Amino acid sequence: MKGSSLPLISVVVCSINPSEAEKLRSNIAQTIGVEYELIICDNRGSGKGICQVYNESATKATGEYLCFVHEDIAFCTPEWGKKIVAKLSEPDCGVIGFAGSTVKYGLRYGWQGIRRYTRKNYIASSPTKRGSLRTSADGRDFAEVICLDGMCLCVRRDVWDRVRFDEVNFPGFHSYDTDFTTAVSYAGYKNYVSYSVLVEHRSLGSFSRVWYESVVVYNKKWVDRFPLYVAEHSKEEVEANATATEAFGLKLLIKNRILSREEARAEVLGFWRRNRLKVSSYGLIFKYLNTKYEK
Repeated sequence: MKGSSLPLISVVVCSINPSEAEKLRSNIAQTIGVEYELIICDNRGSGKGICQVYNESATKATGEYLCFVHEDIAFCTPEWGKKIVAKLSEPDCGVIGFAGSTVKYGLRYGWQGIRRYTRKNYIASSPTKRGSLRTSADGRDFAEVICLDGMCLCVRRDVWDRVRFDEVNFPGFHSYDTDFTTAVSYAGYKNYVSYSVLVEHRSLGSFSRVWYESVVVYNKKWVDRFPLYVAEHSKEEVEANATATEAFGLKLLIKNRILSREEARAEVLGFWRRNRLKVSSYGLIFKYLNTKYEK
């Protein structure tokens, strides 16, 4: 810990790779710029899901602000803690992250949506690839969203204590972030993607059947509240873009072969029957026909 015995930010990490955790420890020490404590939970072989780890660690934390962060993150902005705390101090501020969506429909994909609803500001990297993922913020330091990706989630303690991570419905490592930030937004707070702080995420992302099954659970939990959207959008606009967003989600599932050939065929045919006069139907059919499935 740095400085006083009463840290301003408690940084919580669910770790499965000690060397990555050590890189993060060094990075935070060099960049955070405020008093902090670092709580790293070695979760190798524990059988605990990330929601349980986060809730247990936050209960032990002493900071007024909580930062739940993946160990493969690096903060690129000097004194980023000051910028984050200043925004979190606003009474109606919920969660701050680095990628999210301004609209959430009851569709089977994660926080992602069509580009006009996506807000991103981070660097994605791997051993062979590195690139900046940034959408326009129209000059804003923080862009409001409904839900966020879990690479890094910053929140006041009182907001977390009111909502908490859902250990019952999300006992694993997927969709906990979309669910938690949706719950915070639904509770009346405003979530944001930060454009004043930049992070690097040493991951290009991945999708799996386990991830998809957690998304189905998320949708069942929130089905009666969709669509959710921020004030900059109108109900009419959101309804008009529902079909395009559904096509986006199905393309994502087909591209990553999350659905079996038979499941994908049924979804594409169902979409086409409902939207046969729309261009998105033919784009979806093209994506299905050009996806190679194992025989």
